[in-house]
Amino acid sequence: MLGKVISSSTDKVHFRIDEGEEFENVKVGNLVVIESKYNYLARINELEARHLGESVLPDKIAALSYPDAIENIQGIFGPQFYYAATASLLGIVDGNTIRGAKSLPKYLAPVRRVTEEDLKFLYRTETCISIGRVRDMDIPIFLDVDTFVTKHAGVFGKTGSGKSNAVKVILREVKNRDIACVVFDVHSEYGYHPTGLGGLDNVYVLGLKGAECDVSLCIPRTLIYPSELAMITELTPAQQDAVHLIYRKEKDWLHYIARKNSEEISEEFEQRIRVETISALKRKVSRITDYEFVGDKFDSLKYIMGKVVQGATVIIDFGEYENNDWVIQLVTSIVARYLLNQFRSARRKNTDVPKTLIVLEESHKLLNKEMARQTVFEKIVREGRKFNLGLCVVDQMPKKILDEVISQLNTVIILLLTNIKDREHLISSSENDLTDFKEEMRRLDIGEAIVTGIAVPVPIPAQIDLFKRDEIERGEKKEEEFREFDWN
Repeated sequence: MLGKVISSSTDKVHFRIDEGEEFENVKVGNLVVIESKYNYLARINELEARHLGESVLPDKIAALSYPDAIENIQGIFGPQFYYAATASLLGIVDGNTIRGAKSLPKYLAPVRRVTEEDLKFLYRTETCISIGRVRDMDIPIFLDVDTFVTKHAGVFGKTGSGKSNAVKVILREVKNRDIACVVFDVHSEYGYHPTGLGGLDNVYVLGLKGAECDVSLCIPRTLIYPSELAMITELTPAQQDAVHLIYRKEKDWLHYIARKNSEEISEEFEQRIRVETISALKRKVSRITDYEFVGDKFDSLKYIMGKVVQGATVIIDFGEYENNDWVIQLVTSIVARYLLNQFRSARRKNTDVPKTLIVLEESHKLLNKEMARQTVFEKIVREGRKFNLGLCVVDQMPKKILDEVISQLNTVIILLLTNIKDREHLISSSENDLTDFKEEMRRLDIGEAIVTGIAVPVPIPAQIDLFKRDEIERGEKKEEEFREFDWN
């Protein structure tokens, strides 16, 4: 027995930890079961050292010279000093299910550590993926993959917390379920990194300059919209009007502005566009047309969509542009908008397209308060689920992300967050009640996480699996050898 209930309310239980229990083995985040009329599942949120008697008793004992003073101070109720825990009620365990708790456990009800039998409701179903284990236990954690993918998710943690490893584990699992993924790999971690997915079966890496890849990324000028230009540079009202006039007339509007003489453009539009406006536009348009990945040689967008239809994982490696916010904003916006339009079109035509997850690294660069409503990602979090197109937001600074975006993330994986503003913004913005996790978020070890939301039955303290590329390679090699075996 771990302890006994000493008080409770509709959402919290306070229990005294048994004298025979090693207090320092009881941790914030541990799951416990309270045995009353029902078996209540609870999660420890706070630990506290307490004492009986006058308030200054600890001070008086601390002043004593002999070391065993505390052990020798006894009372009619036992030791004067004891430890207590506060736990949040998660529900009532009923066989293989868990339901909401609408009652309270009785006074002095025994509290024990959770067992595998208690967590049978976490067991795998046909629509689940495994990302790790319950912390300090050998019990796998499963997420409902359809819910995770189509109803949007977030992975948050400071640099070095194990965030990239968590994403790789998610990609591994989603890949095995033949769900398509498009990953915006800002820091070259997921492709041909020593521990990346590049080269694995049904994984394709597209790269910008400096990236190791299967195919170089090339975006046709004709598939770039005026909104992309407005996103990376500020346009005056006159410049906006000029761009829209030219865009309606010229399919290759960027090439037209960049290459044609300013005076000629003004004449063709009967002086509705001033020469000075066109000259200024030329300088701003060059911010797009001068990039080597913008042109008319190869349509990477069609290539990406073709792989998505096959249920593949597509990784876009930004190579030397990892610190270039313009390029990150431009490429992610164009690719995501193209995908959303294709999924909309497929729905109108009643064409089957695999469930697809877009993984957006460095999300705060596009989903901040200043930019979010200008990008397609705000539309994806609001509309994507209609088309089986989901978004996984990955970031180390959730405080910079628009609260309306965070509120749409129905599954959240939280790793170590030491910045109080990050924690508070996540708590205030999320649809999931994260209040009880505020302090635990800053105490997590590398690879530890809190998994919460509609993809799991209850919030779970997790140890995320370590992504091991060599194990996947061995598995794929066995499959290839099996397919090639000559039965004759």
